[in-house]
Amino acid sequence: MKNLFIDSNIWLSLYHFTNDDLVQFGKLKELNGTDIKLFVPQQVYDEVKRNRGAKLKEAFKQFEIRPIQFPVFCKDYEEYEQFSNDYKSIIQRHKAWKEKIDTDIKNQSLPADKTINEIFETTTLLECDSVVEKAFNRYRIGNPPGKDDKYGDAINWECLLSSIPDGEDLYLISSDKDYRSDLFDDMINPFLEEEWKCKKHSNIFFYKNLVPFLNDHFRDIQLRSEQEKQELISKLTHSPNFLSTHGVIAMMCKYDGWTESQIEDICLAAETNSQVGWILGDTDVLDFYSRLLSRVKYEDLSDCATSRVMETVFVSVSQREAETEADYKAEADEAAEEFFRH
Repeated sequence: MKNLFIDSNIWLSLYHFTNDDLVQFGKLKELNGTDIKLFVPQQVYDEVKRNRGAKLKEAFKQFEIRPIQFPVFCKDYEEYEQFSNDYKSIIQRHKAWKEKIDTDIKNQSLPADKTINEIFETTTLLECDSVVEKAFNRYRIGNPPGKDDKYGDAINWECLLSSIPDGEDLYLISSDKDYRSDLFDDMINPFLEEEWKCKKHSNIFFYKNLVPFLNDHFRDIQLRSEQEKQELISKLTHSPNFLSTHGVIAMMCKYDGWTESQIEDICLAAETNSQVGWILGDTDVLDFYSRLLSRVKYEDLSDCATSRVMETVFVSVSQREAETEADYKAEADEAAEEFFRH
């Protein structure tokens, strides 16, 4: 039986899963207690519940319909009346649809809510109060995991150290950089690995998302959409030419809910593959990266591909906006000159 820890960022990513992927993920519940033993600290449970609203708010930003302003001269066309009526109908249907979703959010009955709650309800939560002081001390002296003025990851780590029997391995899934090596982002932080081996006399296996873990150990659980996202990241990383890059970017635009580690890999592709980086300023590529990074807090980042690409994208977007404004001003000046000429 495999001891398994799934970090809160992975649980929260379920709110971006398709229903098919949620059904597949739900199979873990049947394996819990037979093939796997799931360890869920109270801290993880609390983080998931505490951050659920922010995760849904983030996803809901893309579900808004922006109002259309019709210039007066457009209303003289025969298409105007039918289009205007269709648009009003869409607004009304969108409102009713959103109210239905709002009800499910309030009742915590979204498909992801059901999947998460079903698994949590069949898992004994690990108490964390007894390790809070240890966690604070390791954060205070600078030992990972932990960042800024938060030590929730340290609480989870100390909880795992105290809960998992000596001699038993642990499989840890997290997209959090606090657990990862600074040099190799598919490996666990060597300090944590050495600490685990010394204190638990066993091995720890790190995965930065669910797909590789399931592929390695439970191939009958297929997260199709998540697998497709991973494949697209790989294609972008190894894109052989500009045409291929544009095609991959077009496919990636169909997905959202990218995890922190996936965003880092996508940004790393822009840095390491010239067939991506050299056309970062192209409209479709720039728009994708701009949307991808719009919810990332720059001030929370260390020196990484994500932060460096964010700087490049910000400069490119600012230049484009300045050029657009300059073009608009030039057109306005030309129109004014033509007006006064007559």
